[in-house]
Amino acid sequence: MLRSFVGAAAAVLVGLAALPLASAGNLTSLEGTWSSGSGSVQTGLNFFNPATNTFTTPKAGGISYSFTGDGHWEQAKYMFNTSSAVNRCVTAYMIWQHGTYTINANGSLSLSPFPADGYMQMIDICGRQTIKMFSYNQFELIPQWYIYLDSAPGFLSAGSTAYALQMFQDGGDGQAGKAMAPLFLTARPANMLPTTQLHEQVINQAFRTT
Repeated sequence: MLRSFVGAAAAVLVGLAALPLASAGNLTSLEGTWSSGSGSVQTGLNFFNPATNTFTTPKAGGISYSFTGDGHWEQAKYMFNTSSAVNRCVTAYMIWQHGTYTINANGSLSLSPFPADGYMQMIDICGRQTIKMFSYNQFELIPQWYIYLDSAPGFLSAGSTAYALQMFQDGGDGQAGKAMAPLFLTARPANMLPTTQLHEQVINQAFRTT
């Protein structure tokens, strides 16, 4: 974990000139693994195994993004939806995908997935606890993002600091919408699965339900 590494910032900053920065305003590079909250959700093999297409359920929900310096990205999500019609009915879903990214001329991020590789698992607690697996690929445009130093992250002890990545959802027409949950730098280099495409795309592929 790198969340309290600022005490060694001088050593880290020595190498920043070689890492991709979208703008001079960012305090550090986009490269690395970034996770929300206490970091329960992390990209990499501990979240998704592409050899068996299976997920490992984290201890808590959250999101994680990883970026390399040569234009590759990976995403891990563990989220919950609650039904307003049926009390205490919860649907949990886990998402994994990866691909290539581009920092556009206006500073926005285009995240393009490898279409054959991504998966989503849904667990319907009220629907006889069914587990469904689907192929998943979703292009993401991040119209605005920046990296800053959080001087009071709530999950660390008093006096600790951590690099944070703030990204914004696509609000339409390339404009920044709602702010996403801030992500904190947890690993550099990034903790990722292989950055090449892992599967060929198959049309009308069937997926399992248990």
